[in-house]
Amino acid sequence: MRGKFLANIKLVIEYNGAGFHGWQKQPGLRTIEAELEKAISTVLRKPVSPIYAAGRTDAGVHARGQVVNFYFDGELDLERLSRGVSSIMRPELTVISAEFVPQDFHARKSAVSKHYCYTIYNRQNPPVLDYGKVWFVSDKLDLEKMKQEAEKLVGEHDFTSFRASGCGAHSPIKTVYRSEILQDGPYLYYKVSGSGFLKQMVRNIVGTLVAFGRGNNKLSTIEEIINARDRKLAGVTAPAYGLILERVDY
Repeated sequence: MRGKFLANIKLVIEYNGAGFHGWQKQPGLRTIEAELEKAISTVLRKPVSPIYAAGRTDAGVHARGQVVNFYFDGELDLERLSRGVSSIMRPELTVISAEFVPQDFHARKSAVSKHYCYTIYNRQNPPVLDYGKVWFVSDKLDLEKMKQEAEKLVGEHDFTSFRASGCGAHSPIKTVYRSEILQDGPYLYYKVSGSGFLKQMVRNIVGTLVAFGRGNNKLSTIEEIINARDRKLAGVTAPAYGLILERVDY
């Protein structure tokens, strides 16, 4: 499909975040935003900036359905753009889809929900094929306790206790639509969906749920941690490499 006008282009991309210092551009560091911007500009033979993302993933976090958009003034072939960017950035990033969208579409501001999955690998010995992709926890975990506490996160809450320092969000109040743990053998999948998330919020929740599973959490319930509004009372921040941004809904 071709067009010649000031176009708003939406891309759905998948990437392995291991080799990047997160999404957002930072001086002297290799980031997804900077590399993607260069790749798009190379394919279109014209500088393209800025690029807007649905979520600014942290260093090491992956995405299966990150959404970005940008504006371009000129002739544009979506298939060529998709193939070209994927070729330049493989094997770390690929374009799943590309389409023209209305002028007022914004990858972050237009989003109504985001969906994340965090994977824990729970057995006595560490994984080999999944090394660097899952959080290996060798301790025996109380899965039922973890599931019970995870469910209590659903709803609108002040998530200050799960907010990392340096978070730029205007408000710590977020709405969680889904929060559950699924098991498949040694794999524990924490599935969470919400209107939006604070900096490292999902990873801090996972660290807290694992603390409950180990039976060594400072407080007895998630409600107490939420009500305390104190980051020190929640668990450790789970490693970035276990987290995937699954998809964004509009």
